[in-house]
Amino acid sequence: MLDSTTASPESYSDDEWFIRSDYWSKKSAAMKTVRKRRERQKDPLILVGYGLSMSVPKGRLIIQDGTTHFPSEPAQHVYFKGSLDLPPRIVIIDGAGSITLDAIDWLADQSIQLIRIKYDGSNTTVMSPTGYAADPEKVAWQLRARESETLKVEFASPLTVQKLEAARVTLQDFLPASASRNRAIETISACLDFIRGGQADTVQKLRGQEGKAAYWYWRAWQHLDIKWTAAKRYPIPDEWRTFTARSSLNSSKKEPNRNASHPVNAMLNYAYTALLTQTKIKAIADGYDPMIGVMHDQREKHKDNTPSFALDLMEPMRPVVDRVVLKLIAEETFSGADFDLQSDGVVRLNPEFIRVLS
Repeated sequence: MLDSTTASPESYSDDEWFIRSDYWSKKSAAMKTVRKRRERQKDPLILVGYGLSMSVPKGRLIIQDGTTHFPSEPAQHVYFKGSLDLPPRIVIIDGAGSITLDAIDWLADQSIQLIRIKYDGSNTTVMSPTGYAADPEKVAWQLRARESETLKVEFASPLTVQKLEAARVTLQDFLPASASRNRAIETISACLDFIRGGQADTVQKLRGQEGKAAYWYWRAWQHLDIKWTAAKRYPIPDEWRTFTARSSLNSSKKEPNRNASHPVNAMLNYAYTALLTQTKIKAIADGYDPMIGVMHDQREKHKDNTPSFALDLMEPMRPVVDRVVLKLIAEETFSGADFDLQSDGVVRLNPEFIRVLS
């Protein structure tokens, strides 16, 4: 049984988990944009925690946010049909709760996307009002492209160029100066010249240039200055103080980035999952089958759950998403309470921190 000092709110004033949860919660609230009276809501509604619920009493959608720490007062959101304050999408990250069938129908009627992201950022469930009505001609092209070397190169070359251009900007503007960063910029510039010169005329050559650029790109991340508080209540492993590699110590060579063992990789996994979700929705809306990849192939492991074409399309935006994580690292001093190290070595993020990241 808890004694009075343990149960009282005052006792939580020194609790690092509460302090950090409250910090990220307030930061999330401060990030919300102010909507003009005749302007539609542009920001998504991010829900986290436990005890989430969605229901439709008397024609209104009532959403109860989840609890992430004690003491806290989860927000309640009330929406009417056709209102300008309706979010374009609702993203539920981790946590637990309930959604009524009426709420699902209500969201579909109002063209609101409902997205559920798994706790480790590795998978999503998407309910989109676009449904799935693929254009037969576009799907036929996808099937031809995946079997044709020429079509693959034609499809992937401009995406790779866009990705490398974005990566060069990220290196120049968001990473600290170092010999590795200079080498990465030089390598990426050379890879771009190689591809633009028409020398990457096979998939193998194109992937070779992308792989070379990626090697030096992530090497430049090793010079990040990750700042940590010296709180004794939440000590951190020594390897968290620096960033050594994009791959996880908990994953196989075939899937090196899953099950992040480092906080930076955990943040990247969540951010990439959010990007993948939006790319998947857009691919469906444009009439493509998000599962039929050209460069990424869902015929491999996890084929039934891999939106391979969306993975193809999102490549140019990965370095842009990286900037969100790099900006957080540059501006924030982290605490061990921002992350939860699981028994299997996988790193999870504080739910309120996820809300800010998302």
